[in-house]
Parts: sequence; structure tokens; C-alpha cells
Amino acid sequence: MKTETDKAAEAIRSRYVREIIGVVLVAVLVGWVISRYLPARPSAVGAARGAERAKALVEMNAANTEALAHYGRLDPVRKIVRLPVAEAMKLTVKEWENPGLGRSNLLQRVDKASAPAPKIDFE
Repeated sequence: MKTETDKAAEAIRSRYVREIIGVVLVAVLVGWVISRYLPARPSAVGAARGAERAKALVEMNAANTEALAHYGRLDPVRKIVRLPVAEAMKLTVKEWENPGLGRSNLLQRVDKASAPAPKIDFE
């Protein structure tokens, strides 16, 4: 014969089992809805597209290496140039030996780089 506490414990266990089954069914339903109504995955990258992407990566890496290792003109009108990274680091260390002068030069360069470009009259 079951006592009241045994009946209460059994009721609690059966309630937990029903809740767990409900959660599992909701998760399965959500998974089914997602797989049914969301767009399918994009098709796999073919060999031609893979080769095109590899070529683009090689070109981009070459351009980045060129930009990091060689001098170049970024804006001839404002006289802004690109320095190799190693040279720029040396100049920065040398310039900031005197912090007051370094800050002053930095602010001047920022003003020069952010100034509006001069208007060219083609008439």
C-alpha cells in the first residue's frame, strides 16, 4: 500500500518525465521547422571558383607585400607618401625621443592629411 508521500513523489517524477518529453518534442519541432523553412546551404565551391579565389589571394598578398615593403605616393597633391614599415618604425622611434616635438609633428601631419584637397580649376 502506497503512502501519501510515495504518491506525491511518484506524481512529481511523472511530472518531470512529462516535462522532459515535452522539451525534447519542442526541440525536435524547432529543428524540423528550421530545416524545412530556412534556405538551403549554398552549393559547394567548385574547382573553378576555388582556383579563382586562390589566384585572388595570391594577388592580394603580393599587393600587401609591395605596400608594406616599398615606398609609394599615396596623395601627390598633399605630398603624402607611404614608407616601408621598418623605416617608419625607425623614424617614429627617432621622432618620439622628444615627446613634445613628436606630438607637435604628429598633430601637424594629421592636419595636413585631413585637410580638404585643393580644388583644381579646369577652365
